[in-house]
Amino acid sequence: MKANLVSCLFILDSEKNDNIRKNDIKKIKILVTNGNCLPKTDFNGNDMKKSVRKSLRTIIGSDVFHLEQVFTMDYKDSIDIIYLGITNIENIVKLNKNYQLIEFKVEDNNTITFGNDIYKYKTVELEENNNIEYIHEINANNETVKRSLLSLLISYKKIRSNVDNTDIIFKFMGSSFTLEDVRILYEIIKDSNVDKSNFRKKIIKYCEKVDEKDETKNGFRPSQKYTFKPLKGDVWI
Repeated sequence: MKANLVSCLFILDSEKNDNIRKNDIKKIKILVTNGNCLPKTDFNGNDMKKSVRKSLRTIIGSDVFHLEQVFTMDYKDSIDIIYLGITNIENIVKLNKNYQLIEFKVEDNNTITFGNDIYKYKTVELEENNNIEYIHEINANNETVKRSLLSLLISYKKIRSNVDNTDIIFKFMGSSFTLEDVRILYEIIKDSNVDKSNFRKKIIKYCEKVDEKDETKNGFRPSQKYTFKPLKGDVWI
């Protein structure tokens, strides 16, 4: 049976807001082929993670991204070994012409935004041998799209489940960021709002000030920039 190494690379992108009083618009995008398929690497028996990293590096022109294996999907004709990748748009140095970045969003009304298309899904609990398995049923007629969406959805839920107790949110950040950048991304991932003051108190100890200032909003006080400062033996939030 053929084994595919499938990459779900999530990228935090920023678009300038016409209203200079407001923050830039943050969007999570994913790397897909021009045919909207996830990147795949054939498993040749060598180190799988190295193979996936090498493939992604060739596609985006950079080796600056977080990468981890998250799960395996069994199909009749093949096995998909899914890798979760996370990076910032500044690390997309030279995108291969056969690939593109499209918007991806999961909302609590059980909808998935996949580029220009929106799909509905539902999650079903199955109990077997005292174990509960969660099955995601996605309303997509195209089998290739359905498989891609399933891989992305499970990978995204991995991010969402870890965002409160690991540093995974900082994997999305660029070389420097504002506290608002982190908060906005957190709200996107969780699809909910947080109290700004409380959120700042929770994350500030993991952020180290840098001299760089955010001067994109002319005429207004620039925002303080930070870099991530990991704390040994601790968890985020």
